[in-house]
Amino acid sequence: MMKKIFVILSAIMLAIAFAVPAGATDWHFYGSARMQTFNVNQDKNNPHNEDVNHNSLDFDDRDSRWALNHVSRLGAKVHSGDIGGGFEYGHDDHHSDVTLRKLYGTWDFGAGELTIGKTYTPLHFVTNQVFDDDSGLKYFGAFYELQPMIQVKVDGFKLALISPNNGTVDNNVAMAVTDNDNTYPKVEASYTLAMDTFSLKVFGGLNLSEYVTNPDGDKEYEYDVNSNIYGVAGVVNVGPVTLKAMIWGGQNVGLYGLTNNHEVDNTPDYVQAVDDVRDNNSYGGVASVGVKINDMIGVEAGYGYVASEDDVIGKDDNDEAWAVYLQAPITLAQGVTIVPEIGHYDYEDNDANADEGYESYFGAKWQINF
Repeated sequence: MMKKIFVILSAIMLAIAFAVPAGATDWHFYGSARMQTFNVNQDKNNPHNEDVNHNSLDFDDRDSRWALNHVSRLGAKVHSGDIGGGFEYGHDDHHSDVTLRKLYGTWDFGAGELTIGKTYTPLHFVTNQVFDDDSGLKYFGAFYELQPMIQVKVDGFKLALISPNNGTVDNNVAMAVTDNDNTYPKVEASYTLAMDTFSLKVFGGLNLSEYVTNPDGDKEYEYDVNSNIYGVAGVVNVGPVTLKAMIWGGQNVGLYGLTNNHEVDNTPDYVQAVDDVRDNNSYGGVASVGVKINDMIGVEAGYGYVASEDDVIGKDDNDEAWAVYLQAPITLAQGVTIVPEIGHYDYEDNDANADEGYESYFGAKWQINF
């Protein structure tokens, strides 16, 4: 069904583009075909080390990932006077379907810009890591935020009201959750100071959730959970060298909806003995350094880290995970690149001090932009 909608929508857009008088509307269509070709080794303790039926394997396992990259895309950017916008479709290999990545409109009202629709939020910040479908270390401290929102931008300041996230707390069976509510939208804000050779961004976000429980079938209880994030990020360009770095802290970030590592416990816990929800404090960050050797070859290394501290007696103080990668982007022609990359994920111990193993990989991403 989605494929038919995509074909029809593309045909309509093309018809509009050719029907509008020249110079009235500027259409820029683009595409990016990407292949991932990696060899992956998973330790037996790695929670992702599973067979075809999703049963855990009790031995190390090596597989290849040879598939169309999920962030391959086809889209367009549109501009007509003070009005602009764009759309972008991607690929979901698991469901053999077309997915909507972006659909947004913009209005330049003079003092600033209004954005309505699905696009990158103020917190978005990733590196150039290409493994895991151009992951950019989003599972290890970076933020990949692509959400429906209403955003106002004035100079370097952005304020966005975003579709809220509504997850569950840990031990929700004992908690007997009967309803999860988000009364307000998620709020994110950032301010970016952009200079010739560097940019510096400070940011923050807030997501409020309410949980209604009925543990004894008689009386209902309500719990308010505050999920928040705050931090600073920067990019420095000095000649052929590019540095990226971000550090952040937050509370209950698993409920906030971040794409950080699932092996790190970052959600609040319901403690039945005291009939209360205990917060979870998290922190992390990423850093990368890239060097453009010449017009054809470059090199980049990156590191990401995420950790949490659970306010529950009996759990370990820290639940951590980290990742490191090294890549050498090769530009064969304009729009044609190959990115060889090697990397290592380490999930450390969980909050019960059980080893969660590691994952290492090598291979390349192949990409043609058109």
